[in-house]
Amino acid sequence: MEYITSSDFHFKDTAVALGKFEGIHRGHQLLMDEVKKQELHGLRSVVFTFDRPTRLTLTGDTEYKQIYTKKERREILEKRGIDILIEHPFTKEFAALTPDRFIREVLVEKVGAKVIVVGTDFHFGKNRSGSITDLEKLEEECGYHLIVVEKLQLNGKDISSTRIRASLEKGAMEEAKALLGRNYSVSGEILHGNALGRTIQVPTINQQVPSFKLLPPNGVYVSKIHWKDEVYYGITNIGTKPTVNNTSEKTVETNIFDFNKDVYGEEMVVELLHYHRKETRFSSVEALQAQLDEKNLKIQQAGSIAEATAALTGIFEAAQKTADAYLEHIRAADPLPEPEKKADKI
Repeated sequence: MEYITSSDFHFKDTAVALGKFEGIHRGHQLLMDEVKKQELHGLRSVVFTFDRPTRLTLTGDTEYKQIYTKKERREILEKRGIDILIEHPFTKEFAALTPDRFIREVLVEKVGAKVIVVGTDFHFGKNRSGSITDLEKLEEECGYHLIVVEKLQLNGKDISSTRIRASLEKGAMEEAKALLGRNYSVSGEILHGNALGRTIQVPTINQQVPSFKLLPPNGVYVSKIHWKDEVYYGITNIGTKPTVNNTSEKTVETNIFDFNKDVYGEEMVVELLHYHRKETRFSSVEALQAQLDEKNLKIQQAGSIAEATAALTGIFEAAQKTADAYLEHIRAADPLPEPEKKADKI
């Protein structure tokens, strides 16, 4: 995939999907499906978006959290087979372009659009004054074909990045997946932590996550981990590691089942499948170790739960099924009074 991050480009004969593409959700995927169809007519598929949240330029808002980093977005689009990704610099000068100039000077002259694909609520140009009507007016004169895609709905409501953000902010990972069309994930380089995990025989990976990345609430999540071409399962903690840290800095730390490899400096993708419980603060590291020793004993008695589940199901058909089976097996080996079951400690 060709990746453009400047305003200096010129293409010919393209089909372009326009939008912010913050969540690259199921609605966005319909737009991309349309531009991909145009490849059959000799056109290159293009996604045109911006290099930053528009509000950063328009209002100076630096606190806005993004569902995906630019690197994550680029990787998702590349997997979907998009030919060209343009992340145009959203400067004040660019934001001041009239709708007419944006169509003529950017879409037609620079992008080389022969087909333009947008959603029904698409707005563009200075003060978002441009709409589908403006694109329709210049369609014949500028020689492109306009395709307008209706909003996709789930449970009677529009699928949107705003709705996905609300799901993530409350830890509703299954709901977020239904909207995104994929598991929400965190990508990042593996960093050296404080090595405490190894001293208590629960080695973990620590990911470097940008401060502007939107993370779900602090807590423990069932996770699916991608490393190179391999897939693993584990438990991910998002938060401040209250037993061992006296800092408010948020971390993403994952214990990968049946995994003991040196991956420092490498990239991993951790998908968060299910919110399991809140972070738990133990009175000391020794108390945490005692809890882990008890859990490890129960796991050994139960056998390799991941392997047992795979043997029963034939393959890891779905990460959620495997993770659920793992958790249910642990609960069966460790019966607790009902109120405590909801806060089962791993």
